[in-house]
Amino acid sequence: MIAELRQFTVCQLSDALGASCSIETSILPIDPQFRICGPALTVECAPGDNLTVHHALHLAQPGDVLIVGGSPNCDAALWGELMSISAQSKGVAGTIVDGPVRDPLEIRMLGYPVFCRDFNPRRATKEAYGRINVSVRIGTLSISPKDFVLADANGIASIPHARVREAIDSASEVVRKENKVKYEILAGRTIFEIFNLEQYVSTSQQQAAKTK
Repeated sequence: MIAELRQFTVCQLSDALGASCSIETSILPIDPQFRICGPALTVECAPGDNLTVHHALHLAQPGDVLIVGGSPNCDAALWGELMSISAQSKGVAGTIVDGPVRDPLEIRMLGYPVFCRDFNPRRATKEAYGRINVSVRIGTLSISPKDFVLADANGIASIPHARVREAIDSASEVVRKENKVKYEILAGRTIFEIFNLEQYVSTSQQQAAKTK
């Protein structure tokens, strides 16, 4: 299912699931080309401390997505270049941090997908232990362990395991319709024509006339 889900963008997933699919847009990829897809390994940190993140990285399996919450307003980086090298060498799919990271240029050159709220060069402490494999808050999202996470430059989406097949099937239909529209555009038609938007213009004009 991960391979199937990876084919879609967050926009397509949002179109497929509608309002039932919450999207987080304030936590951004260090590089807009970065994409993440995989099951969540969740981490809740003590504020400004990344001891628990290091433990989670030690435990992580290939394909996992590290989801780091608990310190959105802290003044120290919870993730950096060396952790990215370690994660990449283990086959981790990516890291999403609701908080600061550092070494953005090095991480971008490394090509390991990292999403974060902001940057801070200050090193985090490693003294207080948080929790692993618990539901965590990432911006507007509540992500539980093993939820499927899809993230790209459009935003971050989390899908409970029970809805993944529904999401894949619905997004596949969205892609089919998108491809049909693209073909018609390339054939010379406008979006206004394809979706028969004239009907809404006429309705709007009629309603405006009635209010005069």
